[in-house]
Amino acid sequence: MKNGTCWLDDSGNLIQAHGGMIAKFGEKWYWYGENKEFTNGKNGIWHWGVRLYTSTDLYNWEDKGLIIQPDENDVTSPLHPAYCVDRPHILFCKKTGKYVAWLKVMAGEISQFFTVMEADAFEGPYTFVQKVYHPLQMDSGDFCFYTDEATQKAYIWFERPHFQLICATLNEDYTAL
Repeated sequence: MKNGTCWLDDSGNLIQAHGGMIAKFGEKWYWYGENKEFTNGKNGIWHWGVRLYTSTDLYNWEDKGLIIQPDENDVTSPLHPAYCVDRPHILFCKKTGKYVAWLKVMAGEISQFFTVMEADAFEGPYTFVQKVYHPLQMDSGDFCFYTDEATQKAYIWFERPHFQLICATLNEDYTAL
């Protein structure tokens, strides 16, 4: 790896995992994030879904495609490319056997909320659990999770945008507070 150079996947394409995360399940690493391949700052496209890459060595990454698709046909969908889908996080819930995706969504200057989705496999397909979720009836900004392996309780830290940091316990299926 060389600082200051573009990181390419195994097909020679730029890695599109902006605002993403790297997680390990079994012997495989998963790197996922916002797909910005069509974002140019002029066309109104903030994201084009969430893209996944896998690796066994943290250097070579295989593009597995979109695991959360954009919804370009429904302008009210939080997955519409014009919405600011940001910083996806995926948790595995041992109790349900589901992968739970939380996406921060910014709807202009008016509202910030979470979209919560789940899937049977890390690679998807993901379906909505909650399209628009305001935890504790609050707007929500940047966030992070912690899962206690001993108790399987999961916790979320999120900001009320530029105001307050909140810590709360997730429910048993990790889909709400």
